[in-house]
Amino acid sequence: MKIYHKKNFAAGLFFTLLGIGFLVLFLVKREVQLKSLVCCVFSLLLGPGMLLRSLDRKLSYQDKIDERDERNLLVKLHAKSLTCSIVQYALLGACVLCTVGAVLYKGNPDGQQIFGGMLVVSGVMWFVSLLSEMLCLRHYEKRL
Repeated sequence: MKIYHKKNFAAGLFFTLLGIGFLVLFLVKREVQLKSLVCCVFSLLLGPGMLLRSLDRKLSYQDKIDERDERNLLVKLHAKSLTCSIVQYALLGACVLCTVGAVLYKGNPDGQQIFGGMLVVSGVMWFVSLLSEMLCLRHYEKRL
C-alpha cells in the first residue's frame, strides 16, 4: 500500500487517532459532553476519509491539483489577509475595552490590575501581528 499524499495521510491519521481518543475517553469517564461528542463525530468522519483519499492515486492527484490551482491560492491568500485584519481590529478593540474598564474601576485596584494585564497582553499581541505583517510585506516586496 503506497501513500500518495503524505500531508493528507498525516492529517487523516491525526483526526482518526483523535476520534478514537475521544471514544476511549467517553468509555473511561462514562460521561459524554456535547462539545466532545461533536469533535469526536467530526474527527471520525474526516479522518478515515482523508486516509482513504491519501491512499488512492487518482484522488491524491486531484487533491494536489486543487492545492496548486491559482484560483484556490488566491482565495486562500484573500482569506488569510482578511483573517489577519480581523484579528488586528479585534485586538485593538480589546485594548480600547480594557482601557475603558481600567478607567471605570478607579476605586477597585484589583479590577484595574486585571484590566491592565489584559491591556498589556492584547497590546503586545496587536503589536506582534502588526510587526509580522509589516515584515512579511517588506520581505515579499523585495522578492517580487
